[in-house]
Amino acid sequence: MKTENTEVKKIIVKKLVNSGINITPSLLEYILTLDNPLNKINLIIKDSSFIANFKSHLTENILNKISNEEIKKVVKRKLVKKEFNSTKEDSSIIEHFEEPPKYLAEHISHKTSDLNSFKDTKIITEKMNDYNPEQESSPILEYSKNDLNPQAIKTTKKKIIEGTKSTIAFNPTAKQYNSQFEILKDPTGKLYTSGEYKDFYDLTFDKFNKLRTLMRKRTEVHNADNINNILRLSNKIEVSIIGLVNQIKITKNGFYLLTLEDLTGLINVVIRKDTENQDNVKIAERTLNDQMVYIEGTYNPGENGKSGIIFGNYISQIDIPKDYEPNKSQDPLSIALISDTHIGSKEFEEKLWERFIGFLNGKIGNKAQRERAGRIKYIIINGDLVDGIGVYPTQESDLLISNIYNQFNKAAELISGIPDYIKIFYSSGNHEPVRNAIPRPAVPKKYSQELINLGVTCIGNPSFVKTHNVSTLIFHGDSILDMNMLIPGMENTKSVETMKEFLKCRHLAPVYGKKTQLAPISKDWLVIDKIPDIFHTGHIHINDMGTYNNIILANSGCFQSQTDFMNSLGIHPTPGILSIIDLDSLKGTQLDLKISLK
Repeated sequence: MKTENTEVKKIIVKKLVNSGINITPSLLEYILTLDNPLNKINLIIKDSSFIANFKSHLTENILNKISNEEIKKVVKRKLVKKEFNSTKEDSSIIEHFEEPPKYLAEHISHKTSDLNSFKDTKIITEKMNDYNPEQESSPILEYSKNDLNPQAIKTTKKKIIEGTKSTIAFNPTAKQYNSQFEILKDPTGKLYTSGEYKDFYDLTFDKFNKLRTLMRKRTEVHNADNINNILRLSNKIEVSIIGLVNQIKITKNGFYLLTLEDLTGLINVVIRKDTENQDNVKIAERTLNDQMVYIEGTYNPGENGKSGIIFGNYISQIDIPKDYEPNKSQDPLSIALISDTHIGSKEFEEKLWERFIGFLNGKIGNKAQRERAGRIKYIIINGDLVDGIGVYPTQESDLLISNIYNQFNKAAELISGIPDYIKIFYSSGNHEPVRNAIPRPAVPKKYSQELINLGVTCIGNPSFVKTHNVSTLIFHGDSILDMNMLIPGMENTKSVETMKEFLKCRHLAPVYGKKTQLAPISKDWLVIDKIPDIFHTGHIHINDMGTYNNIILANSGCFQSQTDFMNSLGIHPTPGILSIIDLDSLKGTQLDLKISLK
């Protein structure tokens, strides 16, 4: 029987070595106690390869994530036994290393290529993987508390991840390039309001002037007159005007009646529903209150003291020039767009996040997918990184982590798995601990300090960021739902179509007074005064990607399954679909982390 056990052990060790997996002798002995250990080791090798934080070292943590119940029971027995011997074992471990854990991580990184010299460091790595900040009696925790700040702890963890030997060569292209970025627009620290009438007036005044400036860049509108001058006319004449839509109605005949206003007055415009006028009718159908439009038509002066009216024969929005040439990078790099992870929620898809981290570290995926992962130089998190507290009724029942600080601690822990060479931008959403009205400032440091320690740049929403010469407009997308309810044919499953309407309006929340909360401030941060190369939204939890006039549009979906609240809104999320855009070609790819990675 002993000989048979020895042979089985040899076969298991050979399988592990061939798979590039390390294991401690004690853990190997426990695997031998399983029924049919040869079959079980095949299962362990297969399942562990799909665990994102698996770095070729088989530990109790890794085994506990494998689905087989017998394996989990063995892990439980081993952990119970370890508790009785923890004092002696842990003290012997500390004796091996007189340097603090940060040096330890560097030491391990240099030793991973030599399996013979890794005997002791394997045990330490296992201890670090099992590290639990709530276990106050842990010698490693005490060492960390006395000698390291939180940033050093995260640095240690990341170095261990990167230093561990992999069976697959991963040489990321992005690691060869320094980050080149510029924050072109960020409302943080510039959002001042008293909530008085003047603030509302100033916001509308600024919006009008900015949109009119954009509209006047079009050659055909140079002759547009102001409304007051037109109302003074006494003869029937061809006119053109620029104005904000004050009101829009449909008459009994099916005509569209628009009331336009500028800084001088108001005037009515009729868009007939004639056969030859169908193009104008289509635009009028999608025209909303508070949008700016340009009108050409025939002015009929009023009689008997009534105001005159314009019979429009041409209507247009500001829009994006059809020949817009986007900027591209000279370097073979990519940007990954994510949002709505909702860490702290019971519905947060942590396993999908682990696959995301595994993908970024070249641990999963075929050769082409690993090459794509290696090009990623930047990640944008477009709001709702955490689930927040009290954001919607009954949210408490959906929370796994009910403390906002603990949610951010968990977020920092998860983000620490992203390779150091990738630059991360984090923009606030409606679940973050900031004001709900847009524009929003960045998440305050008292919540985000651990993220900042990891090198994450926190910005407000909306923001405009340039990365390797390519500019990205980042908007969480709060007003998407309003737009979809107001414009015929819009659907939550096709957010790219809604994003096109934002670009046509050159405004991220063109309608005032609906469900989207807008802050009354003197400057309108929601005007799209700069044309982006990439337009990124989230919020709707349903991924989508497309283009409009050479601008690439992406809604990054989510990392959260459906909550009861989302179900009440009829939203069926598509979690774990990653949006990646190549900066040198502006070609986008959507990668399904659930099924696409092998």
